[in-house]
Amino acid sequence: MRKEIFRKTFIYILAVAVIIAVINIQQNAQPTTVRAIGDLSVNFGVPEGEPIFVINNMLPADTESREAVVTNGGSEPQMIMVKGVKQTETGNISTVLSFVISENGTDLYGGSSATGPKHLSDFFAETASNEIPLSILGSKGTTTYTFTVTFDPETGNPFQGKQVIFDLIIGTAGEVPAECAAIKFDGEPIYGTSGGDSLNGTPDNDLIFGFEGGDSINGNNGDDCIVGGSGNDSLRGNNGNDVILGQGGSDSIKGNNGDDRLYGGEGSDGLEGEEGNDYLDGGTGSDSLKGGNGNDTMFGREGSDGLKGGAGDDYLDGGPDSDSLKGEDGIDTCLNGESVKTCEL
Repeated sequence: MRKEIFRKTFIYILAVAVIIAVINIQQNAQPTTVRAIGDLSVNFGVPEGEPIFVINNMLPADTESREAVVTNGGSEPQMIMVKGVKQTETGNISTVLSFVISENGTDLYGGSSATGPKHLSDFFAETASNEIPLSILGSKGTTTYTFTVTFDPETGNPFQGKQVIFDLIIGTAGEVPAECAAIKFDGEPIYGTSGGDSLNGTPDNDLIFGFEGGDSINGNNGDDCIVGGSGNDSLRGNNGNDVILGQGGSDSIKGNNGDDRLYGGEGSDGLEGEEGNDYLDGGTGSDSLKGGNGNDTMFGREGSDGLKGGAGDDYLDGGPDSDSLKGEDGIDTCLNGESVKTCEL
């Protein structure tokens, strides 16, 4: 697998919180929220839209802690990761704030852990381009992580009244799909949940995961990698040279503009290359593949598939089973078309 901004593995980001260091903890009696990405859910026990930590003008030896209850609803164990992204800091206060991450009373980072004592500044530096692994959480398992900030006891007045604001991100480790190895991504990945999501990419090169549920995903501009996951998804690359993977379910996949690569995966999928010289792979199931304009390459694979080349010089291979191949305009090549085969070659 290729190396991205998240090392060989990236983090399925669960952006559950912005931690704002201030000391007047907000005590609103609003219901807490659980955020989810795929099979992972995280509960910080704070009201929707509220910061987790409010720590400002701490005194030496003052301590603030928050807990994250993490549940793995999936059928496989998952490595839980954490990442910090500093937003604002005054007076380099993070250099005098000890930072410890523990799980059920055992230090995992900082404190008495194998990493040795750490400051918040170390956490920022070490997670600037990499995430920190915490522990492996078993299938259907739940665990509690505690994040503790302590003002160093020996610290003097220069740090009084200072503030730090940073994001805390919890997620699971994964890999960039091999089909997307040639794409250089910009920014953070975009994630759905275990339900049906509506997700939109940016003008840049995006990595987008729908996960479970029937998702609607539009890559917009840029060379995008779109992964539908399980569920009956509607996936559209739009502009750019996109890679779209339907995976499970009966998916509708459209490349739109650019030279796109479309993979149906499991289920009976509908793939349309539309503009550009596209590559369409139906995968398993009885699929419908339409090349559109351009010189397209299409593989039906398993199942009784229908392939239509459209305009351009196309290559159509139905694969095993009884397939219908129609080259349409251009000088087309057809292979393994058992029921209907209308091509020049």
